[in-house]
Amino acid sequence: MPLRLIEVGLLLLVLIGLGVVHFSHLTPDERRLIQLEARLEQLYLVQKAHFAKHGRYFDPNDERVRRAWWRVEGHDWELRLIGEGFWLVVRADLDGDGQIGAWIIDAAHPQVKVLNKD
Repeated sequence: MPLRLIEVGLLLLVLIGLGVVHFSHLTPDERRLIQLEARLEQLYLVQKAHFAKHGRYFDPNDERVRRAWWRVEGHDWELRLIGEGFWLVVRADLDGDGQIGAWIIDAAHPQVKVLNKD
């Protein structure tokens, strides 16, 4: 009887391991989307830190802060500085299907909002 329990236990461990491997796999498209959203959230934090230190949000055309802007290079993006706020829209075809997605982040919301799914 104990041998049977050990076999069942090992079988359950193998099935759990296979399930974890199967359901934790990200496609390259999912990985690119997660990276883009993380980069936008990083830019939000950089903008907020810059505002706290200098009393204004930074302009990506300013060479002194340009190194932070690598996070969205390679994508079509638009930044608007509006009084004491900002918004940043990034447009990209992350999965190569020809349909452009759009994501936005602004001074009031640290989480990325999806305007158009890719």
